[in-house]
Amino acid sequence: MIGGIKKVKPLQGKESEFETLFNQLKAAVRLNEPGNEYYDLYRSPNNDSSYIVMERYRDQAALDAHDLSPHGAAFFPKIRALLDVLEVEYFTAVDK
Repeated sequence: MIGGIKKVKPLQGKESEFETLFNQLKAAVRLNEPGNEYYDLYRSPNNDSSYIVMERYRDQAALDAHDLSPHGAAFFPKIRALLDVLEVEYFTAVDK
């Protein structure tokens, strides 16, 4: 298993647009990526512009498929254009 955490901060005033695009991407991920186990967005209750994305993939091939997907190619640039901060880190499961 590979888990990912992305710390995200949209540009000021772009939070709603970011959430809409993320949810459209999430629907495409669920429909087209059998190796993805979850792909979820969370917003801080203390800071409306602070989010995390939590994701998990069955293996490296599933993460690679996500990164190279046609829906990713359509959504990733649009989402990144709305972001002030994007920090990404992936982790490998230790309880295989």
